[in-house]
Amino acid sequence: MTKTIIKKQLAILLGVLWICIALNFFLLPHSIASAGVGSIGYLVETGWQIDRHLIVWTINLVMLALTYFLLEPQVFVNTLIGSLSFPILLVLLPELMLVRFYGFSLVLGSFFFSLGVYSLYRINASNGGITIPPLILEKYYHIRKAKGIFLTNAVIILLNLVIFSWNEALVSALSIYLIAFFMRCLLKVEKKRKRKASQRISKMNNTKVSSLE
Repeated sequence: MTKTIIKKQLAILLGVLWICIALNFFLLPHSIASAGVGSIGYLVETGWQIDRHLIVWTINLVMLALTYFLLEPQVFVNTLIGSLSFPILLVLLPELMLVRFYGFSLVLGSFFFSLGVYSLYRINASNGGITIPPLILEKYYHIRKAKGIFLTNAVIILLNLVIFSWNEALVSALSIYLIAFFMRCLLKVEKKRKRKASQRISKMNNTKVSSLE
């Protein structure tokens, strides 16, 4: 039981780390603020000179409180580690421009971000922040999760427009599209892997039955 809990915690930290790598190594060094609370922190810091890590901490703690009071206890437990570790890893990981080519950095950053979200999705966990409002909207207002995610991402695109320009807003929208695209690809691979594993187990069971006969 303890080993299972430790494995899950490590998996959550790995998922959060992928998101931080996407932001600090690929997206934010090129001023690409596309998705997640980390991007909101960057945009607020750029527009109003408020420390981005303070913004991330504030949003995550508020969302964690809303999760505790408005959602199921299991959702709170699965969100707790990700919400608290994300701001810490975001501070510890330096902001470096690993790839100077803008387009390549956009694609790589969007991929690693989707990989982090997908890794957390697989174990029903979250890094908190803007992943929480869609769950609340779905539970209390019957707004589908996909629409809720679109609404939260629309806020980030709007912030890009207010703080930067139409160009940055369009790039942000493109990155959000790429994240969704990579997520669909990863989910398809996962589905195919599960189907193959199921077929393999079924084949093994049929072989055992045949040998008994």
